[in-house]
Amino acid sequence: MRKQVNYLILKFLEQVYPDSLTVKMIEALLADWRIFTDSKKLLEENIKYLLEKGYIEVLEVELPAHQAKIQKLRLTAKGKALLENEVVDEQVEAV
Repeated sequence: MRKQVNYLILKFLEQVYPDSLTVKMIEALLADWRIFTDSKKLLEENIKYLLEKGYIEVLEVELPAHQAKIQKLRLTAKGKALLENEVVDEQVEAV
């Protein structure tokens, strides 16, 4: 299941590229696919792996109205290449 979740995260980010998504939004999209996970597990396993491999990146986005920053995830060129089968990774499996 982990391989498929990695793939889905990349596909979700590809759909909004060059924009980005919060982890909460990714969780909601996974729930639409009937995949339920908690934020901590998602961050620790799937997102950490995708970040370490350079498939996604973290952006700090300022919210002027709230004078706060939130973290969003965005697909990188390497992640896009993976989705286009230019790169192979056994930990990412299409669903």
